Amino acid sequence: MTAAVPWRDRDRLAPLLESWLAGVRGRQLYRTVVGPGWVRLHLVGDDRPALMLTMLPGAVMIAPLAGTLPGPLHASLTPTTGDPLVELLRDATLTGGGLLADDLVVELDLDTGGGRRRLRQQLFGSRGGLTLLDADHRVLYTAFGSPHPCLVAPGPARATPPAPAAAEEVDAWAAAGLHRLVRQREIALAEALGRAATRARDAAGRLVTNLARDLDRADGGEARRRDAETLAAYLHTVARGQASVTLTDPRDGTERTIQLDPALAPHANLERLFKQARKGERGREVVAGRLADARAQLAAAEALVGDLAPLIAGPDQADGDTTGAALDRLAALQAFRRAHPDVLSERRTTGVQAPDEPARPFRRYRIDDAWEVWVGRSSEENDQLTHRASHPRDLWLHAQGVGGSHVIIRTGGRPDQVPRAVLERAAALAALHSKARHSALVPVIYTERRYVRKPRRAPAGTAVCLQEKNLFAEPGVHRGVEPA
Repeated sequence: MTAAVPWRDRDRLAPLLESWLAGVRGRQLYRTVVGPGWVRLHLVGDDRPALMLTMLPGAVMIAPLAGTLPGPLHASLTPTTGDPLVELLRDATLTGGGLLADDLVVELDLDTGGGRRRLRQQLFGSRGGLTLLDADHRVLYTAFGSPHPCLVAPGPARATPPAPAAAEEVDAWAAAGLHRLVRQREIALAEALGRAATRARDAAGRLVTNLARDLDRADGGEARRRDAETLAAYLHTVARGQASVTLTDPRDGTERTIQLDPALAPHANLERLFKQARKGERGREVVAGRLADARAQLAAAEALVGDLAPLIAGPDQADGDTTGAALDRLAALQAFRRAHPDVLSERRTTGVQAPDEPARPFRRYRIDDAWEVWVGRSSEENDQLTHRASHPRDLWLHAQGVGGSHVIIRTGGRPDQVPRAVLERAAALAALHSKARHSALVPVIYTERRYVRKPRRAPAGTAVCLQEKNLFAEPGVHRGVEPA
């Protein structure tokens, strides 16, 4: 499939999207599944329609993937637990959509319990992008911390809807999307396994080299034992207080200069030399044992790299490649990973993080390009944010009476300098990242972080305020608030 794909060509994508929307317009979303770099929208209906939106390296695309995904592909797409987009689109109805007039951006219209919303997907760039806007063009959700301006612009016109494409063209679009997604998952897993196996082989090789060098340098205590045996033969001639003596080795008649501890008696120096000899012998045995283990590890790692090589097809697969063949290769790679669970260890992942999105704790925003706001993404992050990462004089906010994120305004030790408008917009973030996000107004408490305590043995994320104030906030990302 080397021909230009429809999601990169406006003229091809527009009629395909219009044809698909014609069949599902007015249907309710019964399920939204979100994973690292992808979103799948499931709509009601006996034909089980679904729309896959992906922001993955090599697969920035949109395609109608209906029904159940093939087993290996389904296994490679691990959903993210607790993603806010799931709640934001709960029970939404798809009312329309199309392409923006001036950009390769898909916009879907949705009616939700919280009002009208627009889901936009960017189909250009190495990773694309995704945002959810409300009726007032406020950003409710963004897949990445710094969305492209086309995803947040308040009013770009939508292109005139073209004539719908034929059904067989929509089927070809779905087939192309399925093939591209399977290949992306295959290549991503193959590269991750290859890097991990190569890393293990190289680490084992370095260990073998270092231990072999250590073994060559180790004398096994032989010199100390020869010194001890020589001193034992002439012990009666050695006086206390000598720092060294030169004696004739009874084995070969050579002279040996032996270093002594002048504070010890001659027999104590003899015991010290024999002890050093025994320690050297044991050390050599330990190094030799470790070297044997390291060589076994190296052999196993080299065998692993060799076993993996035939399973990796590479990114430049032949033109005649089929989706079935790609699925078979993906399944083989997944079986290899299951057979060698330690290969990826803690680095195991089914998604690929964009290189310009380094992992860091907390959601982060900037208000008026001056005030930094941190938002916890889980109970554990709430604990870390409140009790370890923040300053005692930072301002702490939380939606009152409901579960939600802890929110910190970084004050630089001067909470009195935070403007009321900044506090209100941070409160709107606290309301947005809470279970009351669908309410028109949400009560939010705030205080200096030094007045927040975690009760002994309380679950992660639990907090009690010793003193607090409150205000009401409209959930959302208001003007002047930008993801950082």
